Amino acid sequence: MERLARPIALCIAVMALAALLTRTGLSMQEDGRGLGPTLWALGRYFTILTNLLVVVGLGAWGLGAHRIGPSLLAALTLAIGIVGVVFHLLLADLQDLQGLPLLVDHVFHTAVPLATALWWLALAPKDPIPATHPLRWLIWPLAYAVYAILRGLADGIYPYPFLNPEKLGWAGLAQSMAGLLMAFALAGYAMWGLARWLRPGQSAKPS
Repeated sequence: MERLARPIALCIAVMALAALLTRTGLSMQEDGRGLGPTLWALGRYFTILTNLLVVVGLGAWGLGAHRIGPSLLAALTLAIGIVGVVFHLLLADLQDLQGLPLLVDHVFHTAVPLATALWWLALAPKDPIPATHPLRWLIWPLAYAVYAILRGLADGIYPYPFLNPEKLGWAGLAQSMAGLLMAFALAGYAMWGLARWLRPGQSAKPS
């Protein structure tokens, strides 16, 4: 199974990388900015950063990196899956794109999340994961939320309406973040349980 899982993981990483490179080129063309300012602007978005993690994580695992264990692969799958779910539930109606930008947007928010989820379900290693690890998987969304809010406070640009204290107020922002973290935790434990069900009776391995 691993002989099939690694090349498919690498293909998903290449798809995400192609979308990132295309989006970078489009943004440079649309905004007339250089590479550095464009990367800085794109780097405020959870979608962009999580797709970059897919490139690094699945790409490295696909090339044979053994330090990326089942827990990290599950965490990566959870994060990119949330990208797709949040987009289609909360953000899709805010988009007004056509042509190549629309295609790239769907790669980020639909194709990569769906492909990663199917890959994880069918092919990824599912050695039992310690019960505390889904809580560790909250580190990335929490760290991103703090980073995005701090950037927003500095320059007045917030990447997502649910992370905007100027619109929500600080109490509303706290509720929004709590809801998002709860969604991550519930989804993480659902994946943890599913991994145990799909591959029961195996000893945990370092991740």
